[in-house]
Amino acid sequence: MADTGKLKRENTALLRQAMQHGSAGKNDLARLTHLSFPTVSRIVDEMVERGEAQEIGTAASTGGRCAMQYRLNPQYRLFLCLRLEQDTLHWFVCDLDGTPLEQEQQTCSGDVREFLDTLLMRVRARYPRLAAVMLGFAGTMHNDIVTESFGYPELRGVSLSAYLHDKTGLPCMAARDMQVVAAGYAAQYTPAPKAAVCIYIGKLGAGAGIVLNGKVWGGAAGFAGELHYLPIEHNLEYAQNHFAGADISDYFTKVICGCAALINPDRVVLYADSRLTDKAARIRESCAQALPEQAMPTIELSQSFEQDYTRGLFTLAKKMEETT
Repeated sequence: MADTGKLKRENTALLRQAMQHGSAGKNDLARLTHLSFPTVSRIVDEMVERGEAQEIGTAASTGGRCAMQYRLNPQYRLFLCLRLEQDTLHWFVCDLDGTPLEQEQQTCSGDVREFLDTLLMRVRARYPRLAAVMLGFAGTMHNDIVTESFGYPELRGVSLSAYLHDKTGLPCMAARDMQVVAAGYAAQYTPAPKAAVCIYIGKLGAGAGIVLNGKVWGGAAGFAGELHYLPIEHNLEYAQNHFAGADISDYFTKVICGCAALINPDRVVLYADSRLTDKAARIRESCAQALPEQAMPTIELSQSFEQDYTRGLFTLAKKMEETT
């Protein structure tokens, strides 16, 4: 006997997906999903009744009866997105379209868990339709346990996903900052990049996020992208002294050539930093001299780190909600 509950959930998921890119009538939805009209009509009516979908009027007449149009209600599901960096917690609540409803940042002068507890309780009470929580942070994890969190030693040994879930009862996820950024970079393209490496130099050193076949790749232990462990002279020191005395052009030529040899990306994104000013052309030339033509990636200098980070948090939060 068929599991009718499972079948209905699958059919509802198909209709949600079909409605994500704009409004549609029931006949259109039946055609797009290959579901019968009675099935589509019943499920869409239920979605409207519980507030998940909205009637937005009829389509322009083509000579026949005008069909009612439906779209997803963007505020039926909301997401809390958090970014933890040095002593600052950035956060925003957004809807299904990624539109922020509230956003703020605050300095965490004590145990960051106290700030998180207060914020989670307040946001959970204010937004009963909160569906998922996504956290990006500067640090490393293994098997979902924080192994290093720069500026927040109290988080070492903590499963952030489990911690957030315990506080909210919602689907929750935590990821290294550059993995979030890479997800945001990839999300703006259709199709997503086949292979891309996103590199950023921050106050805590250099890091990378990797996209393979459209998905963020963290490696076997979530360690992929920890650039300061590449066998480059003084590399670990550069993480501590902010690249004092480093030849930035030479450094990034070595990093990109290493990525080309191991990952073979079609593009490398260097997020703009004062240390990279006027050096992008030199880096491209040096890489072109060191690599065979077929292995030479497109090297982009991007001003969009903040936008990609924000888009990545939203993208991962929405994906989490869609799979639960």
